[in-house]
Amino acid sequence: MTAPPDRPAPVVTDVLVEHRIHAGRARPAVQVGRLLMRDEDYHRNAGRRRYFWLLDEGVQLVYEPFGWSREWYVDVVSFSYGTADGRRVVRVEDRWIDVVVEDMGPTYRLIDLDELATGLRGGSMPIEVAAAALDAAQRFTDTHLHRGATFPPAALRPFFAADHDYPPFPE
Repeated sequence: MTAPPDRPAPVVTDVLVEHRIHAGRARPAVQVGRLLMRDEDYHRNAGRRRYFWLLDEGVQLVYEPFGWSREWYVDVVSFSYGTADGRRVVRVEDRWIDVVVEDMGPTYRLIDLDELATGLRGGSMPIEVAAAALDAAQRFTDTHLHRGATFPPAALRPFFAADHDYPPFPE
């Protein structure tokens, strides 16, 4: 990937990502700036899907998961960081608020708010964590789905393909 002459080339980092699909086992991923990505062959998807994590926004995005057609699934998540075998590990934790974006937006719906409520009532979701998740959901919809915003987010567009024939990761 070549950067325009007025901008430096993005910093590409080889990292590991750990999220619920892998039951706690970290897997190789690529980080470009504040975007983390990995191609997944998850049994619930209709083929390989590229997962994207916007590290500054607290969201995970995947297009057409679970056999869906023309919809994005956006999980509100939180990140924690560690190391394994000398490599940086990004741990992703679901925060129970999800946004389903139809086609390329702007139509969307929020789901699983009942799971957040159950977590709050039962004490498994601390109020501060729930508040941060609600803030992240609001920022995401305001930034990427409201007032004529273009979807998907600009950071992931160079690495996305609606037909799932993804461009190669930068080296």
